Amino acid sequence: MAKKAIFIILTIFFVCGLAEFVRAQENIIPVTIIRVSQPNIVTAEYCCGREKIKVRIKLAGVKPPIAYAGIADLLKEKLRKFIHMPGVSFDFALGHNSEEKVWVGYLSYLCHCESEDDEIAIINAELIAEGLAEVDEDTAGRNMINYLLGEQDKACSEKKGLWLIKEDITASTSSGKSDCPSCER
Repeated sequence: MAKKAIFIILTIFFVCGLAEFVRAQENIIPVTIIRVSQPNIVTAEYCCGREKIKVRIKLAGVKPPIAYAGIADLLKEKLRKFIHMPGVSFDFALGHNSEEKVWVGYLSYLCHCESEDDEIAIINAELIAEGLAEVDEDTAGRNMINYLLGEQDKACSEKKGLWLIKEDITASTSSGKSDCPSCER
């Protein structure tokens, strides 16, 4: 009798655990990026039955550096590398869902990294880690904000991309030198 009770309890835990796993995976949607329209917005397609549906995706937590056009162009160029790349997936940022006109979330892919194990690479975090964007705390989602801020801190300390330019501008203005010799202060 005790063995039956233990078996029933373990079966219930297994079924509940499996249901939780399936529910967690249902938001991950395989997509194909077809166009980069803005530095932090892409157009993608996903399959729904037999038809392909186009959707605009805003990269959660990614704020493009509008004041630095060269970096914004590099950001778009990096995103263009993922156009028609197989294996790209989308996941909604916490607080966002498919009812929105522009989906807000994270793009990821399976990365064959330095270690022998495959890892999931989050494109949003890669862009921030390379200094191509800043963290947008309004769209980041509670589940990823600390991770993205950590990637931004690393890029800033390593003076990558945007952070190198910002440091150069700060250094030139604080040293009193002017790029405009005819300007008076």
